[in-house]
Amino acid sequence: MKSEIVKLKKGTMEYTFRGRGPVVLNLHGGHSNCQETFGIQPLLEAGYSILTPSRPGYGKTDIEAKTPAESAFILIELLDHLDIDKVNLIAVSAGGPTAIYLAANYSARVKKLVLESAASRSWVTKKDLDYNVGKIIFNPKSQKIIWLILRKIANNFPSFFAKIFLPQFSTLTRSEVMARMNSNDLEAVVKMVNRYSSDKGFMYDLEHQTEKEVLQKIEVPTLILHSKFDKSVSFKHAEYASENIKNSEIYADDFWGHLIWIGKSKKNRDNKLLEFLASNHC
Repeated sequence: MKSEIVKLKKGTMEYTFRGRGPVVLNLHGGHSNCQETFGIQPLLEAGYSILTPSRPGYGKTDIEAKTPAESAFILIELLDHLDIDKVNLIAVSAGGPTAIYLAANYSARVKKLVLESAASRSWVTKKDLDYNVGKIIFNPKSQKIIWLILRKIANNFPSFFAKIFLPQFSTLTRSEVMARMNSNDLEAVVKMVNRYSSDKGFMYDLEHQTEKEVLQKIEVPTLILHSKFDKSVSFKHAEYASENIKNSEIYADDFWGHLIWIGKSKKNRDNKLLEFLASNHC
């Protein structure tokens, strides 16, 4: 869908705004942008509107934000510009640290917090192989080639691509992962790869960290949706968040891995999320 561009103090921010109703601020994960569609349709059908900004470094957002604090400040400025008082806040994967900081330090602007497969503790450090590999293959220059290759394979050989690509997100075996997928799920994966790009944003994400003290400041009701089989952001992140956020709940169901919006249990994710957003919490 068509995105909008707004000029803020530190630069321009791209966003999409869909639907009418109570606002959900949706912070996408790594390699994504404001065109993210995973998990959104059930919210629109339930009467929510979805505000999805391209986080700093992604899409057409031309703002540098090397810390969750900087990213959160920019998002508050966006809400002010759009005259939005309070939001339900959803964060996916690498969007977690920013959402956590925002909920902890701008609680008057957040009704509820939902962490979906979200990073909530030290994710990767300079000592980790994943950090150093990520710096090489997803830097602003090489990432274009990487995603071009992935798109070509996905578009021409979708089933083969899914069998190779999806297991990296789960500790389950390849056969166990594929047994939980149908043709619609495989189509969703191909669409995902076609809309993804790392731009500069993933370089920022690799530097984002969350301190325990920040988690402990959060007072808004919090739902943590996470798979016990997540290989990208381990279930330890969910447990850590739950241990440190007072009014929080973990829902793991039987999610197959990191991408909980596809696979057999996706409807359970949708139902739990909508139930949480609609409920009254003390």
